[in-house]
Amino acid sequence: MDETTPMEDSGSQPEAQAVEQAPVSFIDSLPEDLRGEPSLKNFTDAGSLAKSFVHAQRMIGAEKLPLPGKSATDDEWNTIYSKLGRPDSATDYQFDGVQNLEAEEVSSFAEAAHKAGLRPQQAEAMLGFMDGRDQGMFAQFEQGTQEAINEGYAELQREWGPALDEKIGRATTALISLGLPYERDENGNAYVPLMDEIRLSDGRALGDHPTMIKLFADIADKLGEDTLAGAATTFEMTPKEAQAEKSSLTAPGTPYWDNQHPEHKAAVQRVLELNGIIFPEGQA
Repeated sequence: MDETTPMEDSGSQPEAQAVEQAPVSFIDSLPEDLRGEPSLKNFTDAGSLAKSFVHAQRMIGAEKLPLPGKSATDDEWNTIYSKLGRPDSATDYQFDGVQNLEAEEVSSFAEAAHKAGLRPQQAEAMLGFMDGRDQGMFAQFEQGTQEAINEGYAELQREWGPALDEKIGRATTALISLGLPYERDENGNAYVPLMDEIRLSDGRALGDHPTMIKLFADIADKLGEDTLAGAATTFEMTPKEAQAEKSSLTAPGTPYWDNQHPEHKAAVQRVLELNGIIFPEGQA
């Protein structure tokens, strides 16, 4: 019997299994002319691209507001403002809690806000800012006014001393004597309303300014008591007047310097009284 010799495998047979290939990315699966499109770089699969497409289609069907161009008319802008939420008229704005603005100011603001196309929330926010700003400015102005008033009266106090109230009263009497209308307060004291109604740039009433008070006090002195009906008949001395009398009493050769003179004691006593006016705190 012949023995058959087995044939050796020469390696030329095709492989039994196909080589497994790497998956192709979503971008690489697209046509070549779309692979470089920037708007597609964030999509990793067809599902995410489909969702984006559906959303875009829904937006196309939604109501849109075309942006008016540079040559747009007022009517075109008014249409946009109305669709964005502006009320039909300026009187439709509702402003609550306004503390420092007058009704006319609020009304004027409402007109401007409506013309500018502001929605109610925007208009209210702007008015609130203005109201708060005015509150701070008003408080600051009032503080400055009061400081000016205090400084003015302190100036008069330094000049007139204990005669201050009387000088102010005589200034008022002079105004009344000149024909200005007057009223009386709850204490029966006369005053001229016009001097309180006229306001200076710093907020002070005209009657609070030391220059005006001095002016009419001087007029009172020049008019004399016969003209100043109702004026006081006894007058407080100002420090300046007291100093003048003291200088006269203490001049060389006067009884003040001669302790043997019968008027010496009275002169010394009078100088002490004058020192109390010149130096309110008693410092001679």
